[in-house]
Amino acid sequence: MPRRAVVKGALAALGALVAGSLGGCLTSTLYEEQGSDEVYTEAVGQFYLTGDEQSFVIIGKQYHYFMQVDPQLLKAIRSGLHRRMQAEFLPIRVSYWQTLEGEFILRIPQLDQLDPGQIEEARALGFVASTSQNALLQRFAIRGSRFTSKRDISAYQANPLNSTYTLHFSAYREKSKVAQVLLTPVTVTADGVLMILALPLLPLGLMVAKPFKVK
Repeated sequence: MPRRAVVKGALAALGALVAGSLGGCLTSTLYEEQGSDEVYTEAVGQFYLTGDEQSFVIIGKQYHYFMQVDPQLLKAIRSGLHRRMQAEFLPIRVSYWQTLEGEFILRIPQLDQLDPGQIEEARALGFVASTSQNALLQRFAIRGSRFTSKRDISAYQANPLNSTYTLHFSAYREKSKVAQVLLTPVTVTADGVLMILALPLLPLGLMVAKPFKVK
């Protein structure tokens, strides 16, 4: 089978996982006996984009999060208004099948200080004016999957963002039940490049065709 077909097939499989369309799992583990959900936070200093621009990736200490990319979000991030934008993440729910569901908001504050050209550009990108918040807003759904990592690589951040985002998670955990666990497809090559199914992970802040190397 040609290499191109193999890579294409692998990416299609990953897309199915991220979309939560697979009912099975790669492995399983037994959670501690606890009736309540697992509630925890992740401090995020960098976001990554797969080389095919289909998934955002967040590297946590124990978990890796893959989120479907909304093309409209990429347009906003790559626009001239990017430096004015702020992101607000609402709590993210992790299901029994390790799928993600949540929402985040892109905000361009100080609406009254933007010139007409900037407002027109923002509206073309899908932002809506909120006079009560004095800002332009756009909401995006979070859909994807959570993967478990056997190695903590969260300390290796490429060009960290100006501010750290704290993401709040609530994960399904039923007492005395076996929960599904997906093992991360992120690998590190011999020369320290983070890869996902033959594609490099790119630091979102750079948006350049250079892979992130572990220092």
